[in-house]
Amino acid sequence: MIGSSTGEAQLLAERAGLSARLAALAGLVQIGSVRRGSDGFSDELLADANDLLTRAGQRLMLSADHTVVALAGGTGSGKSSLFNRLGGADFSAVGVTRPVTSEAHACVWGLSGSGPLLEWLGVPRRYRYARSSALDSGEQSMSGLVLLDMPDHDSVMGHSNGLVDRLVGLSDLMIWVLDPQKYADAAVHRRFLVPLAGHSEVIAVVLNQADLLTAAQIEDCVVDLRRLLDSENLHDVQVLVTSAATGAGIEELRKLLIDAVSARRASAARISADVDKIVVQFAPYGELADEGADLRVRAGAAGALAAKFAGAAGVEAIGDSLRSARELRAMDYIDWPVSWLAERLGTRDPVRKIRLGRLWQELREISAGPTGAQQAEIDLALTELADETAPPLPLPWSRTVRAAIRSHADDVPAALGTEIAAALPAERSAERWWRLAGVGQGLLLGCALVGLAWFGTLLAVGAFHAGSGMPRLFSAVVLLPLAALLVFASLLAGWLMAQRSRDAVSAAASRETRLLEDDIRRRMTGVAQDLVIAPADLELSELGRYRANLEVARGRARVELGASAFRA
Repeated sequence: MIGSSTGEAQLLAERAGLSARLAALAGLVQIGSVRRGSDGFSDELLADANDLLTRAGQRLMLSADHTVVALAGGTGSGKSSLFNRLGGADFSAVGVTRPVTSEAHACVWGLSGSGPLLEWLGVPRRYRYARSSALDSGEQSMSGLVLLDMPDHDSVMGHSNGLVDRLVGLSDLMIWVLDPQKYADAAVHRRFLVPLAGHSEVIAVVLNQADLLTAAQIEDCVVDLRRLLDSENLHDVQVLVTSAATGAGIEELRKLLIDAVSARRASAARISADVDKIVVQFAPYGELADEGADLRVRAGAAGALAAKFAGAAGVEAIGDSLRSARELRAMDYIDWPVSWLAERLGTRDPVRKIRLGRLWQELREISAGPTGAQQAEIDLALTELADETAPPLPLPWSRTVRAAIRSHADDVPAALGTEIAAALPAERSAERWWRLAGVGQGLLLGCALVGLAWFGTLLAVGAFHAGSGMPRLFSAVVLLPLAALLVFASLLAGWLMAQRSRDAVSAAASRETRLLEDDIRRRMTGVAQDLVIAPADLELSELGRYRANLEVARGRARVELGASAFRA
């Protein structure tokens, strides 16, 4: 009981592992299907993999209690005679020199539950034979066996070749029956045996008609056949010697069938071998030049790309324009009112105003998005990143990653312009202290005018003796220096305030420019991340997923892939 439980647990584990491998293979097909082409996954490989997934899925859904064993061979090899001998009745017609079996015949030990499996195999109902009613104690161990007698592979009947090919692909265990005259037939080896290298666990070769040979001849044939199989990488294929006429070797063949049925591993082993064969063809698409490479765009690439975008968008020029616009705008508030009034009274359309308008117009044009030469610089930056990222990757990934990096190249200029526009401050915004400085300048101008008027009054009184009877404050000539000092001090204070204000405005404009440029670069890093790095990383993550699926499909790793992947 313990041994039986252990065997069941092992069988369940093997089937779970096979399901995981098939799910991983389905993942490889799904990933490869959107990357097919002349330098990508071939249509033939994807079609073969899909056929295998379909066939495996159907087989695993059918009776797990039955093992399908196919007897295959050429005309006159005696496979139908072996089929009848194993079945205990003349189920299949026997021909020596011409093909007789045109359809597959099936003998089933334990018929219950085999109907859907036989329908899937395509065995006509009239050629299905049951041993369930005739099982004796010696054949109980063969319960679950579905033995097929297939059409001759060299049949002149046109449909037989296709039928043989299909059943070879559907059978769990294949037994190739060869006769002493044609055991080295190149057609058998090249068409059937060589392509099945790697399937040794589910292949056996029977050298039949041993009654026609001496013991020495049998030994020579077996040695030569073994040599041929070894040269075809079929080292583990078992070779049996039988005679359907005398019954020699039949028990050894029967034991082989019993072992396959009792283990109930043939179907899983066959599918597993098929997966091994096709996964090898998927492997080159997942091989990296540097197996230790990190499948992500290098750290800092977004920042480096943003720096190149900043150069393409002219961020430094934007900063210079903003600084100049701020300084010019501040002059409306902090400049010495005398020069301010002179500028406005001297012309209706001051040069300063024209220059300020042009600066903001330039900023608005830049925020509409870089074009022309700037687009060329953006394309160059994307090309450089692609040249750095793609070469270590195998095809088609080197192409698809490069395409992902450039996938939004035409959208980058507008995105940069949008971010620049969002970062720019309002055109007519003014600092509060500018207004306070303007008020101060007005007060100082007022003091200067008052002082000038006072000086003029005192001078008029002293020189022309006018204004007799006026208060001493306006008539004492000795106060002239004080009035002059008031004018001078007010003018000096106004000039100093204007100079200090200009310095403060320049420093503030420089700080604002640095903050603006930092903000724009941060925003450009976001653009680089969203439009360039993220698509590239997504494609690289698909390569990582492909490599993970490849490891599972190879049977080297176990991951939870989910049943949905297999259904896909």
